Amino acid sequence: MISFTKKIVGMLLLGTLSASVHAAESNAKTLLYISPNDYNYSVHLLAPYYEYWFAQGPLVEPIALKSLQEKHAEMALCQANETADTIVRIKPSVFYNPQMHVYHSKLVATVFSGKGDVLGTYVGEAQQLGYTSFDNGTKYHLNKVYGLAMQDLMTKLTINPSQDSVKSEAKLPCGMIGAQNDTKVSFY
Repeated sequence: MISFTKKIVGMLLLGTLSASVHAAESNAKTLLYISPNDYNYSVHLLAPYYEYWFAQGPLVEPIALKSLQEKHAEMALCQANETADTIVRIKPSVFYNPQMHVYHSKLVATVFSGKGDVLGTYVGEAQQLGYTSFDNGTKYHLNKVYGLAMQDLMTKLTINPSQDSVKSEAKLPCGMIGAQNDTKVSFY
């Protein structure tokens, strides 16, 4: 009798686990994906007598989401297990030149179909004059340079879902986009 109840409990647990693994369909047709690494790992801006550490994800997310929602109303932020017709991955990077007092920003947007095929890669770049100062001043310049890079990116970005991904039943969860390998150039 005890082994029978263990089997029943095991089957119920297995059933609930397998039901939670399935991807949820998002209400939005397009999802924005920013890597968890951009939220968890800090970037270091170095200037004489001043160092500034910050995570790029929290700075880029509101700028990118607002800009993309202005162009495409049905845009939402990726929650690890959702699917959509298109997924836009944003990879931010920033550099500060302390001698010239210039912030350099680059946003790389890769557009994926719902099945995970790459539809296009677009780059937005910007420069912003500014000093590194206290946290608020540096954060202001970082928001400004990311905003300018996003404006440049939006002039190039086109999001047109392929008909195959719209009709497809098997869609890739947006959290899996980060697991795909980036294209690498190998000369050997």
